[in-house]
Amino acid sequence: MNQSYLEKNLAALPSQLAESILNLGNPSESTNSLDSESKSPYQLTKSKTGDPTLELDGVWIHSRFDPKKEAERFATELPHDGSERIYLLFGAGLGYILPYLLEREKVTIIWMEPHQFFIKEAFQIFDFSKPLLEGKLVLITGEGLEDQLSEAVKGKGTHPISFVPHRGSWQWRESDYLKLRHTAEQMFHKKDVNLATLTRFEKIWAKNICYNLPELSKFRPVSDLFGIAEGISIVVCGAGPSLSESIPELTKYRNQFLLLAVDTALPILTSFGVDPDLIFSVDPQALNSQYLEDYSGDGILIFDPTSTYLSLRLDKGPNKGFVTSSPFPLIGLLERTGDGEIGSVPFGGSVSTNAASLATLMGARSVFLVGQDLSFTKGLAHSKGAVLEERLNYLESRKFRREKHNYKQLFALPQKKVTGNLGETYITNEKMLIFKKWFEDHAKENPWTNLTKFGAKLEGIPHSEFSKEFPGGKDEIEKQKVLVDAVRQKIQSKLKEESSFFQKNLLVSEIKSTTEALLDFVSTVKRGLNVSQRIYNQIKLNQINPKTFTEDIKQMDAIDEQVSGKKGLNEILSLGIQRVILTITEGYDDQLTLEEKENARLAVAKKSLLLYEGLYTSVQSTKRMLTKSLYRML
Repeated sequence: MNQSYLEKNLAALPSQLAESILNLGNPSESTNSLDSESKSPYQLTKSKTGDPTLELDGVWIHSRFDPKKEAERFATELPHDGSERIYLLFGAGLGYILPYLLEREKVTIIWMEPHQFFIKEAFQIFDFSKPLLEGKLVLITGEGLEDQLSEAVKGKGTHPISFVPHRGSWQWRESDYLKLRHTAEQMFHKKDVNLATLTRFEKIWAKNICYNLPELSKFRPVSDLFGIAEGISIVVCGAGPSLSESIPELTKYRNQFLLLAVDTALPILTSFGVDPDLIFSVDPQALNSQYLEDYSGDGILIFDPTSTYLSLRLDKGPNKGFVTSSPFPLIGLLERTGDGEIGSVPFGGSVSTNAASLATLMGARSVFLVGQDLSFTKGLAHSKGAVLEERLNYLESRKFRREKHNYKQLFALPQKKVTGNLGETYITNEKMLIFKKWFEDHAKENPWTNLTKFGAKLEGIPHSEFSKEFPGGKDEIEKQKVLVDAVRQKIQSKLKEESSFFQKNLLVSEIKSTTEALLDFVSTVKRGLNVSQRIYNQIKLNQINPKTFTEDIKQMDAIDEQVSGKKGLNEILSLGIQRVILTITEGYDDQLTLEEKENARLAVAKKSLLLYEGLYTSVQSTKRMLTKSLYRML
């Protein structure tokens, strides 16, 4: 064992992680929750070759005879063709396999380890300080494993990944290491979904924000609602398949809570005579406006700026409400004209997650979830009465029945199984599992209770029934009604305030100055596009004229500097070119041909060309959309 190795390795780690590992003794002394079942101390022993090995609970973590040869033999079985690759290790015991992997070029080794005493012992056997400092070896342990892994693979989106389970560790504690694998699979799937979402909706989001500005300037900020519901209960209503079966309880106890419904649930609720107090709309697709179409109730709209602009232009529908902030820089045009903060609502990928977060921010004593199945309950993809189902009235034919549509929805993504609150099994898919995990990850800091009749069990969130949560005689019911009515009146009073939160004249000025800046910026971007095209063509055709090529490179550098100096404009334009940004920063290179991927110089030139093509298109479209909104405000 080498104490100097331990010191060098720990010095290569962030101080907090190094301290955590250094303070470990035996597994029973670990602060890691996954080590809590280890009760007995351990003792390293010498193998036949003299190298340290370890036996835990009757399981040999490494060979009793030759742990190095064992590791070398296993390493040779792992794929390596000389190209960029990631080895994701679920455990590595005392680290014997690491030197054999680290000697390979163009590889990144990520070691996920739930039991930190392994790391401490490995650090006293091998010197990993250099690969740790260089980032060739990445250690993931402790809390927030998914976030750590996401950071570790950032910029390596196209590198093939080999999952490498350590046999001895898995034999000792399979459940602990299986959790690591599930975490990794979840993270990579979520990353794929996020990338697909960004590239699918980039232009729609930009369009919606631009076109929504005139209407949103008349809204109030969602921050007006923060803390407004102290002392009362809020029911957050999703549109899961079981929603229709919760209607009797929603009707019976309606006066004892504030009802916050997602827009997809609105047609179902109103068809049964249940009118929500607040309606949350997030989805950018035009179809979502149909959920609000012809609505004539008293529900007040909570509107995300990226939600479809058609919703705010309906002849009949909710036309007053509160606007949330957005992570996209375009919202800055509106924010700078307000008297304060608009207010951000945490989101987890679906409108239901946003709605649940808002209910907590409103300060509710209790938040109840309804219609949050997160599964295909009773073989249904959505609740009966939903807009998607009603649209099928116009689409059905002899060859296309609504049952066929429902079947296609069920199998659009690979099916997964999930356990219900009574131990029953439901079918779900990976997308809904992402939302399920979001609820579970945020359960500790939120007062949520699940009243959904059927569907997936949300770990960490208690499941209950309306009758248990809203008991009491007439006096208690009347007391709750009075409190809820008082909150409704407070919300209405916010909407009736005489002074507008957003200043229309300032918004007009913001849009004018931005369109003028874009008009000036487009000439610079156009020059960058032309020069990058020339550079790309010379490399591709292998016809490089040293003199002109050098001049083009110098000109390109100058243009790059000019463009990068326009930080504010670049942030606004970035929303419409997410695919290009991901190509450059995340290796999301589906726009590069095989020839371009194999030729490093050509790949760099192509990415520069793609950037300027994207910027030019984004400048033109953003200027056009803002100009249209400006005309509507004048």
